[in-house]
Amino acid sequence: MRGSALPQRVSGGRPGVRVAIFGPLPSQVRQMRAWCRKGVPVDPLRALRVEVVASELVTNALTHSASGRAGGHVRVEMERLTSRLLRIAVTDDGPWPGQEARFPCLAGEEDALAVCGRGLRLVEQLSTSWGWEGEPGRPLTVWANLDPYAPVLAPVDA
Repeated sequence: MRGSALPQRVSGGRPGVRVAIFGPLPSQVRQMRAWCRKGVPVDPLRALRVEVVASELVTNALTHSASGRAGGHVRVEMERLTSRLLRIAVTDDGPWPGQEARFPCLAGEEDALAVCGRGLRLVEQLSTSWGWEGEPGRPLTVWANLDPYAPVLAPVDA
């Protein structure tokens, strides 16, 4: 992937799966949001839920992994699970050299909000479920299942 022009669409390998690779620049995040919007067959207001969740997951990958460094990239996968439900999964490049492989934002540690901000709380509110796969020192995939047709909930006090 290094040296390739990004973003780059790649085969999802199965029906109903869209995959693209995006780089670490802010312009790539904008392109990723547009890519998500085009892949969801709903009106733009309902697609906003998908864009926001994908943007939060990509931004976290760029901020907390080697994906945000020169030559880094993130893999974004969008899969239709049912007629109403879809999954967004973002895979990073793993930690940068010398970075401590901790996941306070994903492990629910008490100081996670101070370290990570409110992005994953937003993901939690806008998705039906979310989680992560991976192990310390390796690439990490964070995913969220979304129902773009679900009503928007009132904010919960933090």
